[in-house]
Amino acid sequence: MAIIETNNIVKKFGEITAVDGVDLQIDAGECFGLLGPNGAGKTTLIKMITAVAPITSGQARVAELNVLQEPRRIKALIGVVPQEENLDPDFSVLKNLTVFARYFDIPAKEAKRQAIANLEIFELAHRQNAKVSELSGGMKRRLLIARALINQPRIIV
Repeated sequence: MAIIETNNIVKKFGEITAVDGVDLQIDAGECFGLLGPNGAGKTTLIKMITAVAPITSGQARVAELNVLQEPRRIKALIGVVPQEENLDPDFSVLKNLTVFARYFDIPAKEAKRQAIANLEIFELAHRQNAKVSELSGGMKRRLLIARALINQPRIIV
């Protein structure tokens, strides 16, 4: 069963077509990679599927939900590890996770419990009180993954 599906999805920026008629089906449990040169539209396609960028035409569904009609529900199903690091450098490692959990209306006590569990999984628990600016690049990447999992999503992008 498809967890992500697109049908003739198109994204235009004025006269420029960034994504042109992509049909895609990714089944639940499948590991899928998008390959292509810079400027091919990979990031734009992901932004449309994750309800971050509007779709010019075509359809996209995530977990059988229409991206155009239910963007908030779709965002709650997806954990996103961004291409660029966007952690708050002034917050502690733990606070970066608990503040992010608010976007998903996770109660504070549960958010802290989940954040600590994620930090343990990614071997960052010993740095939970450190500021993000004190972390190595690899630790920041692990923290981004831990943050993407804070709401226990069905899909990781």
